[in-house]
Amino acid sequence: MRSAERRGVALMLVLWLIVVVGAVAASVVTLSRRTTDQVATIRSRTVARYAAESGVAAASVQLERMYREARTPEERATVFARFQARLDRAGAQALGTARYQLAAADLNARIDLNRSDRAMLLGLFAHFFGPREAERLAEALRDWTDSDEVPSPYGGEAPEYLQAGSPFYPPNRPLLRLDELTRILGFTDSIADVLAPYITIHGDGRVNVNSAPFPVLAAVPELGASGAELLVGRRERGEFFGSLFAVRDVMFHDRPGQSFQPGHLTTLPTRILIVSRGWEDGAPLTHEIQAVFELGAVESEGGPPLEIRFWTERDL
Repeated sequence: MRSAERRGVALMLVLWLIVVVGAVAASVVTLSRRTTDQVATIRSRTVARYAAESGVAAASVQLERMYREARTPEERATVFARFQARLDRAGAQALGTARYQLAAADLNARIDLNRSDRAMLLGLFAHFFGPREAERLAEALRDWTDSDEVPSPYGGEAPEYLQAGSPFYPPNRPLLRLDELTRILGFTDSIADVLAPYITIHGDGRVNVNSAPFPVLAAVPELGASGAELLVGRRERGEFFGSLFAVRDVMFHDRPGQSFQPGHLTTLPTRILIVSRGWEDGAPLTHEIQAVFELGAVESEGGPPLEIRFWTERDL
């Protein structure tokens, strides 16, 4: 082989080697970038999660302290409203390069779909959809959650769901998630959207007279629409009810000896939802925690304890 030919072959080998090395280098750079992005995502998720957890811890400590400092039933009745107002004013809180923001809800301001009796469910459904549709919805909900396989006249068990072409069938247990509601016959997306602000599955079946909106109060048999109107009117004038005796006095001011059985009512929240969202500055990922706390006896030594009843997390 002549020297010129050898130089040509060598040049081709060098060029080929350059191409291979370039391809390998590009792959390494791409892999490195992916690894860097993955590490950054994991770091952002971790920071966001710890920020959200810090928010839940801060909120629970603050709420316990506010109840501990309240000395009278009337002061205790205003604690949660003041707590919500404080969270609204606070906005996002910084933790180094991370932040969290809080919101809270009194779940006793809603009707619990798992624990409320038929009369309360009918009252809430009828307020929005009329008595006939309320009957259908209440029976469909009962068939979904009760333990038997016997369909109600307006409800349905597995055969009725199969006949309706539904991919779901009643699990015969309490609701585990609110979005499960739209799997029940008759509960369309529009009906679920209307009900959403007034329902929960994490309450205890009681309704807080100091926070529940009119549709929820009106669904309580002991109150009805007229009683709900009275209580809401008093609240709009800045009043809070420190005891159920005060509620009775408003309800029956012209009949002081009237019997009053407030079994569905409370003047304090017993189940509280705290929503905490955490994130890292400059990162797109947000982590959300929803924690349901049970408020213990306010008269307990050291203040009312908050016990976790439910906890769920997700990335947004």
